[in-house]
Amino acid sequence: MTAKQRLEKYIDIELPAEELLFHVAMVLSLVECSALSLFTLLLRLDVRVPLLLVSGIGFTLAAMYAERRVGQIRRISMGYLCAMHFVIVPLVSFFVPYAVYDFPVYFLTGIAFTVILLKKRWAAVFVSIDIAIDLVCFQNMIRAVSASEAVWSESGFYRMILLIRIIAALFLTGTVCGLLISYRNRVLRREIDKSTEMEQRAEQLSYAKNMFLVNVSHEIRTPLNAILGITELLSNLDVEDSVKENAFHMANSSKALLSITNELMNFSRLDDSDLSVADRPYYIGDICDELINVISVRFADRKIELYVEVDPDIPAQLCGDVTIVRQVLLNMMSGIMKSIDSGEVYLQIRKENLEEQQIRLLIEVCAEGIFQYSYQEWLYREQTREPDCDESIMPLPHRLIQLMNGELSIEEENARRKYSFDMVQGYREGLRLVERPLKGNPCVLFYENTTRQSSMFAGALRTINVDFHQALSDEDFLSECASEKYTHVMVAAERYDIMKDRLAGLLGPQSVILIGSNILINEESLIRTTFDRPVNCLSLEALLTGRQNSTIRHIGYRGGFICPDAHIMVVDDNLVNLEVATSLLKRYKAKVSVAAGGRECLKMVRQEPVDFIFLDYMMPEMDGIDTLKNIRALHDPQLERVPIVALTANAVSGAREMFLEAGFNEYISKPIERDKFEKVLRSYLPEEKIIYTSDKEEAVR
Repeated sequence: MTAKQRLEKYIDIELPAEELLFHVAMVLSLVECSALSLFTLLLRLDVRVPLLLVSGIGFTLAAMYAERRVGQIRRISMGYLCAMHFVIVPLVSFFVPYAVYDFPVYFLTGIAFTVILLKKRWAAVFVSIDIAIDLVCFQNMIRAVSASEAVWSESGFYRMILLIRIIAALFLTGTVCGLLISYRNRVLRREIDKSTEMEQRAEQLSYAKNMFLVNVSHEIRTPLNAILGITELLSNLDVEDSVKENAFHMANSSKALLSITNELMNFSRLDDSDLSVADRPYYIGDICDELINVISVRFADRKIELYVEVDPDIPAQLCGDVTIVRQVLLNMMSGIMKSIDSGEVYLQIRKENLEEQQIRLLIEVCAEGIFQYSYQEWLYREQTREPDCDESIMPLPHRLIQLMNGELSIEEENARRKYSFDMVQGYREGLRLVERPLKGNPCVLFYENTTRQSSMFAGALRTINVDFHQALSDEDFLSECASEKYTHVMVAAERYDIMKDRLAGLLGPQSVILIGSNILINEESLIRTTFDRPVNCLSLEALLTGRQNSTIRHIGYRGGFICPDAHIMVVDDNLVNLEVATSLLKRYKAKVSVAAGGRECLKMVRQEPVDFIFLDYMMPEMDGIDTLKNIRALHDPQLERVPIVALTANAVSGAREMFLEAGFNEYISKPIERDKFEKVLRSYLPEEKIIYTSDKEEAVR
């Protein structure tokens, strides 16, 4: 390796900033001491001066060697500065008193080296000592020069030497300062380049994350769409009840998986270092239904009783960040679920009115039972899952609550826990979660299994102003069943198994609504609907009004309308998705055409009129948006009015707005939910092509 290559390696710009500056200072010090040594020899000055400068070279080489061996840059720098500026420089000033004319230049060089090699308080200490020593040396040189002033003024030779020394000092100092500025700039450019590179990489990673979420959303939802679609078909086929039962549980598990997947993908958009709160309208009832559906399955698997109370007067449409609200609720319930081994959990969601169209959403969770660890221990476990986690940082659930202008309260005892928090939300005037009175004025007879379950059921019915009778025993329930004043007869699955033979003589087919969890039905002709716990005003309202809800399963349910004269086209590149959508449309007796891609769709719409198009987005060759634009560009008056709905697995945040802006009439995400599917059909099909069936006409309207 040549000397030039060694030098380039020693002052490599890619070295850490502190190490690079030390190397630069040592090289410049070596060059300066060598140049001054040669200069003093040429001028034939006192021999002790070049010897001192050579010893300075030795100190510099020793510092470079020590840094290579031990790497203690700051300690070596302090020793080097002590040797050079507290010993060698003062001695040189005594042996060369006439250096008073160029000494200030070297004095400034010493200050520059001190600032470069040391930082903050140590640099200030060394600079102060260096200034004091240099002033003493400077005063001594002035005194010596004054004593021999006549000699210097008469000698032209010495005046020339003085001029050369001053020029050389300025040249050396300018070179040193120039090189220092150059290397400072190179270090700064390196840091800027690294910062730019990291920023670009962060943008690439963010883009890759977003694309990953889009792809994951599509890939997960596509098989889930097939699973839910096929289970929906199985539940409506003329097969054994055990098959329908398994299909029902499969569908519920798939919906729970879908909800969990949605939570993970929505939560991934939250940047922990820069959390922000959106302010968009959302339906709190959907959030409550999702939360209850997810946690009820998990609690039921662990044999933990869950009770839910929701205030029906909460505005149906709130304004805030739906992702944060959903995540806080799930996070707090997950903490309870993971810490409790057995017992009961009570969830209450209510409101407190504020000014300026705002409410305070109050959530309280009470749990009684046997606990594994406290809430603080759970938070510690969650935090320490991530490497390099700073435990002093406030846990994410707390920060999310604070972002929503809320507070968290925790009360813990040995066998009882109470967690309560609130979030300030805006709201839109209009509907409440449950509108009263309910349509049809239902009258309910119910018989629950335990006193606590009965109390919760009765409380939920009272909150929505429904007339009811609460049976307190088997005989009481059987006697009330003989009355014909009840529109809904509900009984706990545990009590039904005991009384079903006696009920067969009192009630007609499909008269009983069965209450329970993980209900299994084996060819029971009396049962028309199953109703999952935990009972709350939202699920009760859905049951009593005929609205679809994940906690309700109608035995032998059929659609509420048909459209035999409607021609509906489904466009998708996935054959399973085509089969699922086609099978769903068969229940409405519609004429269905399928196209395996955008080009085939364009060809078909030119040949035959259609009333409705379900169009997939992610297709090869021509995606859904391009297909939509090409259909509208045909300038066919009939096609310009045809409703086109995006039927896609792309369900990340902002997808609906993107599709509506692109020109779609509506957007349905996969897996397809039957009630939304049916609602879109009913909303966009021509009214003259819809025929309501007699058994469900009122419910559908």
